[in-house]
Amino acid sequence: MGMPQARVTDLHACMLPSTPPPPVLPVPTPILPPCAVTVLVAKLPAARLGDMCTAAPSPHPIIKGSATVLINNMPAARILDSTACGGMVAKGEVTVLVGG
Repeated sequence: MGMPQARVTDLHACMLPSTPPPPVLPVPTPILPPCAVTVLVAKLPAARLGDMCTAAPSPHPIIKGSATVLINNMPAARILDSTACGGMVAKGEVTVLVGG
């Protein structure tokens, strides 16, 4: 079964540790533009492997995507796909399911 497709501004859960004191829980932050501007999912550009997510101190990429669905020759990013901070994509478009 497919997973919902991620898009620009959809949230990801960043697992980078916060600076003390005190430690705080990770705050969901958005996937940054531009993503795939020629492929719109519910009126927003589709996210792919390598697209960047907001995080402190600097943005980091989505590092996992679909093995079977390519968007502009890059694997499509979906809910639960990994990011470089050890987190994952947390939100996507539930009406567009991507396999693989």
